[in-house]
Amino acid sequence: MIGFNLQKTKRHFIESLAEKFPQREAEQLMRILLEDLFGIGWNQQLMNPDLGIDEIQHFQLKQAVERLLSGEPVQYVTGMASFDDLLIKVSPSVLIPRPETEELVQKICASLPKEKTLRIWDIGTGSGCIAIALAKHFVNAEVIGFDVSEAALQMAKENAESNDAKVTFVQEDVLNPTSDYFSKPVDLVVSNPPYVCDSERAAMEANVLDWEPEMALFVPDDDPLRFYRQILALSKNQLNPNGQIWFEINERMGEEMLSLCREMDFAKADILEDFAEKRRFCLIVCEK
Repeated sequence: MIGFNLQKTKRHFIESLAEKFPQREAEQLMRILLEDLFGIGWNQQLMNPDLGIDEIQHFQLKQAVERLLSGEPVQYVTGMASFDDLLIKVSPSVLIPRPETEELVQKICASLPKEKTLRIWDIGTGSGCIAIALAKHFVNAEVIGFDVSEAALQMAKENAESNDAKVTFVQEDVLNPTSDYFSKPVDLVVSNPPYVCDSERAAMEANVLDWEPEMALFVPDDDPLRFYRQILALSKNQLNPNGQIWFEINERMGEEMLSLCREMDFAKADILEDFAEKRRFCLIVCEK
């Protein structure tokens, strides 16, 4: 089988990627492809400059570069995304986990003792990244992930298995709930629901609009808080004393979120900033 010198191959494909991406981004994309597709890490490349790849790998790399040049996100090309030190399988049936969502998990973990026994709802679980990360951090927790999409739930189950996490996944339309789980007490409710207004589509990147699932992104302009309102209603009578609700929110909707919380008698609610100083998270604590 024909062999290809990796260093020369890298340079060739980085040049191709640089026609569409800035040079540093092209280099980073190539690093991700080699790591995620073939397990060839940066240190391995540095220590073995004569490293080669075979004809099949060269063809796979060529196909991957072509997909990137077409605008497909690198996480869908490799089928993998990193999240809170986990590897999460992704496809166009689920959102790609974002750094902001990883920060949401980190804030939750910093707010509660790891040994605490909890019942956790992750509503709109998608790839399962939040539920799985919380199950790994809170080893005594019962974690339930809900999603309306059967394809998303199948991927979430695969991710839980591959990351050795115990999570129960339930198919559920939160806007029309029927699950018995919603009648049980809960200590922690987490959700990163659809929150991008339809009118904001024009400002979004094409690789998001063309590839990621619309149903996980968008809400109508005339009811942008529909999911938050429903989740608060479901949680209101089930939250244990000092129970918490954590939301990822539209940065433009902080004041509206606080108004909604007051309207629904959640007195202790705060908006928190993310690493980019955007009003990205809402924390609600049950005072009953």
